[in-house]
This record gives sequence, C-alpha cells and structure tokens, in this order.
Amino acid sequence: MSRNPIYIKLINSARWKRLRAEKLTANPICEECEANGKSTPATEVHHIVFVESVPTAVAMERLMFSYSNLKSLCHSCHAEIHRLAFSQSKESIQANNRRATERFTDKFL
Repeated sequence: MSRNPIYIKLINSARWKRLRAEKLTANPICEECEANGKSTPATEVHHIVFVESVPTAVAMERLMFSYSNLKSLCHSCHAEIHRLAFSQSKESIQANNRRATERFTDKFL
C-alpha cells in the first residue's frame, strides 16, 4: 500500500468507492483474462496510468477519477501488473524519487 498521504486520502474517499463499484458493475470480468480467452470475475479496479506517477495533487486526482484510466481485473492479474511495474530496477527507484522530490518542491517551495 502506498505511503503517499494524497493517494491514501483519494483511495479512501466515497467518490472513489462509487466509481470503483460503477466500473466493476460495467465490467465484471477481468479484462486481462478476457483478452487471453479466460473468464475470471473481476474483483479489483486498476489505474492504467498510475495515480502516483504524477507530481501534483490535482494531477493525481484527475487520474484517480478518470473512468477511462480504469481497468477491471482479478487479483492475480492486478498483482502481476504491479509486480512488473514496480520492480526494484535502478530506473524505477530513480523515477519514484524524482516524483517525490517534485511533490515536495510543489508543496513547500
């Protein structure tokens, strides 16, 4: 789970819970499994462009609540997408550090 306080506030909001339910109702089958010819119930909603990939709270909110940025997934597919995306490669670590620095700069400087 994220330690970013902006993300935590957004993911726990009633607005997100409504949008998440709407997405799962509209797409109750995992979109990744379906693309591979399987039919697995979707239990999670994934942000295609990660909410924390942008530096500002406004941009994070825009990504969080953009219906077109959502994908219905089963737990296995969701975990695999995150495992691949958040590898501990040097590039991933540097990108995360850069975004954290940009958020700090925007907030305090």
